[in-house]
Amino acid sequence: MTVLLLDPLRPTMVPVQAVKLLENPILFTEEVPVAIRWRLSGMTTDDSDGETVLISTTRDNPDVQERIARGEDVVEVPVPEAGNLDEAVFIMDRLRSRGGWEATQTHDSLRTYLLEETYELLDAIASGDPDNIREELGDLLLQVLFHARIAQDAPDGAFGIDDVAAGLVAKLTHRSPHLTDASTGPIDIGQQERAWEERKAAEKLRASCIDGIAMAQPSLALAEKVMARASRAGLPDEFVPDTLRVVRLDVGGDHGSDSAEDRLRRDVNDFVADVRAAERAAAMDGVVPGTLDAVAWKRYWPGAEPSAHGHEGQANSVDPQ
Repeated sequence: MTVLLLDPLRPTMVPVQAVKLLENPILFTEEVPVAIRWRLSGMTTDDSDGETVLISTTRDNPDVQERIARGEDVVEVPVPEAGNLDEAVFIMDRLRSRGGWEATQTHDSLRTYLLEETYELLDAIASGDPDNIREELGDLLLQVLFHARIAQDAPDGAFGIDDVAAGLVAKLTHRSPHLTDASTGPIDIGQQERAWEERKAAEKLRASCIDGIAMAQPSLALAEKVMARASRAGLPDEFVPDTLRVVRLDVGGDHGSDSAEDRLRRDVNDFVADVRAAERAAAMDGVVPGTLDAVAWKRYWPGAEPSAHGHEGQANSVDPQ
């Protein structure tokens, strides 16, 4: 007597050592798909030794547990590498497809959960507890799987988790030339970072150094990101206002919408508007986006003398060749 446990995600896969067993009389538990039962039930041969084989896809079935308790042999299909990840995708699909709460969710309705799980992961990292980090990474992975599964149902522009992974693989390989070059020595981190930024810029063809920043992130993180981007783009330090450098906290009283968070966000948005205005003015004079130097920033910054604008900006153009 033998129990054959199939992988529920790949029920058509049967290990070589179990092929001979399929010549014997076969019983199935209710979890086994009907299509698999039809395929396997006709394989019994006349010269079988009469040993019954119970085929299931789970150890939790009572019949399987009873046979295991009696000491019957168990042949189990090994889960391939990344099999648990495949199972997570499978479970998410079933939750979404079979109705209930998961079937009613949208990208927008999950925003709060995504934010909460991100902060919980940050807390876990701060704690240094590997078990906690693993658990919170799983919760964040659930959000990725959930959003990808929701995207499959979109009437336009539908995509799935494989498309998400494919996009990530393409991005990593394109921006990391050291993955495919012939060098075998240690990677120079500075060179790696430059290659990443250069290829990223070539992919995005951004008109502004601010493009691509998540403007919905907390205002303090947003301020740091915006200032770092502007600095890398050559913006002189003198144009960064003090309101972005120092956060004022008012103690006491109800400030309503005039909280430190809101004040800083407004100041960041004003600064971003000035950066974009300078870049647009430079572009009108033919200055290639991303090539402004300190002199050009001073010339095109909002409030600069009108006489400073004009075709002399062409001197700051960079030949894309």
